[in-house]
Amino acid sequence: MNDRISLLNDPDRYSAKLPVWEGRLRLWHWTNLLVITLLILSYLIFDNHKLLGLPKPQTVFFQKTHIILGYLFVALLLLRLHLASKGAPFSRWKDLDPRHEGKGFVTVLREEIALHMRPATDASGLPVPDPDPGHNRLGRYLYLPLLVVILPLQAITGLLWASLKFGWLPLPFLHTLSHPAFSATKWVVSNIHAAILYAILGFIALHLLGLVKYELTFASDLFSSMIHGKKILTKRAVENYQKEVDP
Repeated sequence: MNDRISLLNDPDRYSAKLPVWEGRLRLWHWTNLLVITLLILSYLIFDNHKLLGLPKPQTVFFQKTHIILGYLFVALLLLRLHLASKGAPFSRWKDLDPRHEGKGFVTVLREEIALHMRPATDASGLPVPDPDPGHNRLGRYLYLPLLVVILPLQAITGLLWASLKFGWLPLPFLHTLSHPAFSATKWVVSNIHAAILYAILGFIALHLLGLVKYELTFASDLFSSMIHGKKILTKRAVENYQKEVDP
């Protein structure tokens, strides 16, 4: 622990502590984590109601709770998409795109995997953190499809399930479909929605593993930065920061 603190305070290794994550992004991050956790718990409860011995009223209660949380999830997704277009520099689409210096997705992915498996070292032989002040470039391969495909698809199927199950918005007429059409639509929507849920669980696991490995490898402040918004940056990262903030 003391070694880690000394590294973070080493002026030859780190150059400055600068604001990177805006308050709205941090609020979205932690609120979204809470909502997704509650969504998963409510789903597991009503999906296993027989095993848990829950009567129908309680099962329906957890189903409706899940949907209400889903509406909040949709609102949070819209907020994140807004920040990707109109937010601070490190909340925007540009900071989620892994491509740089004219290199494509595959080339950058290979370079980033090699960099994280065999990171460059400084004069003391210590691993040097990546020069990206915002989102880690390798992590962007998770964040970009999550924000563009996985979360929107989960939101859409969740809204459809709410309409099918209880006749709620946005398409209440789906609740009154003929039995064959209702059953087929519900089967498709439910299975896609459940599959994406497990994909989100996989993302969370990879995100946590990547966070732990990055913290241990580079002695960074990555986790705490999403609380207070500031990151301790290397000299190269500070240069890149200034290009983004003052183009």
